[in-house]
Order: sequence, then structure tokens, then C-alpha cells
Amino acid sequence: MFSFPIKYNEPIFRPPGEAESLILQVTYGCSWNKCSFCEMYSSKTFKVKTEEDVISEIKAVASLNFDFRKVFLADGNPMVLSTKKILTILAAIKQYLPRVRRVSTYALPKNIISKTLEELKELKEAGLSMVYVGVESGDDEVLKMIDKGETFNSTIDGLLLAKQAGIKLSVIILNGLAGLKYYEQHAKNSALILNNIQRNGSVYFIYRTPKYNIQK
Repeated sequence: MFSFPIKYNEPIFRPPGEAESLILQVTYGCSWNKCSFCEMYSSKTFKVKTEEDVISEIKAVASLNFDFRKVFLADGNPMVLSTKKILTILAAIKQYLPRVRRVSTYALPKNIISKTLEELKELKEAGLSMVYVGVESGDDEVLKMIDKGETFNSTIDGLLLAKQAGIKLSVIILNGLAGLKYYEQHAKNSALILNNIQRNGSVYFIYRTPKYNIQK
């Protein structure tokens, strides 16, 4: 019986656009894991997977000769890893899975701005094509209430830095997150972020309705 060589620490989440991607877990859970609306990684304690284990899995998948063209680095926000470690993983993907044309991952704005522009350009050159960023809202008051750990300014700074490095963005805004009391400022300030970042380059927007929102 066929057995896939990667043992996943479930649950596993990936964006809809990564349906045909090879999912490589390089971290378990989310390093922030405090957002009040999110239960994705509530069952996990954040942990970094060893570099040796990740590369071993890449080699094992390569031996299957599957025609993977996209790789998604999971779990929640692998951009929290050092640039050196991410570069090592990207180099292994390029070496052992040469048909791969796109590598993407989840990222928080704070993770992006923790790296220099030069580091981000290195990551782009090594194969990191796109990051998925849960902006959720552009309003500071709403961001504070949901314990996002970001602000209007930190979000724009992170997104623009990624774009400057040539990394594509897929941005998630949560419709209805702010409830009746804060919906107007949520909508206006979220639009301000989108207007600021969509100039000069590719940005993809995803609008979702959250399971929970801020009540009146």
C-alpha cells in the first residue's frame, strides 16, 4: 500500500489557491496564536520543525517523481524563521524538486518587517514567490480588540516591504469582523490599506466573513 513520506501534524490549513501544492510543514502551529477570532491552531503549541527533518521529507517526496509545481510552507507563519533557515529550505526545494515554479507561505506583517529588504530579496531570488497575509482589518481599534498584534502602520510597512522585494501578496480582509458599532471605520481603514499597497505590482484580495465578530 502506498504511504506518503510526510507525516503531518494535523490539523493542516492551506489557502484555496494551494489545492494542488505540496504542503511542507516547517513549523507547527502559529507563533502568535492570540487572534480572538481564529481557532486554526488552538490545538497546537508552536514549534519549529528541524531543518534536517524538513530536508529529509523533501528528498523523500522527490524520490516519488511526482510532478509538483507549487509548494506551500506551513503552518501558520513560517516567516518567523531566520532568513538563513528559510533559504536552506528553499535551496533544498530547488535542488530536489526542480519542477517547482512557486513557493508560498503565510506571513504576519511583523514577521516581514523583522527582515531587511536585502533578506527579503534573497528569499525572493531563492524561490519564495508569494506570501498570504491575514490583514483582517485596517482599523487600529478593531485590530486591538481582536488582539491581532498589528497596527495600520505595521501592516502597510510589512506589505510594502514585501512588494519592494518583488514578493507577491495575497491579502485577506474579514468582512463583518467589526460588527455594527465599528463597521464603518473597519471598512474605511481597510480600504485605505488596500489603496496604499495595490500600486505597482500584484496584490490579490480575499474577503471572508468570520465565524465570530465584535458585537455591538
